[in-house]
Amino acid sequence: MITIEHDRDRDRIVVRASGVLSARDYDHAIPEIEHAMELSRGPLRVMLRLEDFRGWEMGALWRELRFDLGHRGDFGRIAVIGETDLEDWGTTLAAPFAKAEMQFFPTSREAEADDWLSEAGAAA
Repeated sequence: MITIEHDRDRDRIVVRASGVLSARDYDHAIPEIEHAMELSRGPLRVMLRLEDFRGWEMGALWRELRFDLGHRGDFGRIAVIGETDLEDWGTTLAAPFAKAEMQFFPTSREAEADDWLSEAGAAA
């Protein structure tokens, strides 16, 4: 499941990804993310919270990759909040595809992630 919270004052969204993501999750999330990008006064910043994240169905993974490549360079910083070494490793692997500054933060350091996203001049 993917849920999205908007913070227009800070040109930021919080994306929560949990469980196994399906193509249908992306069918609902992508237009909402693209709309947030249109409303943003600069590069949209993203806090991605992985909560009991267990991966993607094949169709969902394809949509994720297409979206990432189609919007390469369109985001400001991306903070990934999670718990596992695999999520940390995945963040490192995904960064070149996003062409945005990406950093992994354990859940216990979410306040630090928030500060990092808010730093002045933190645009792509």
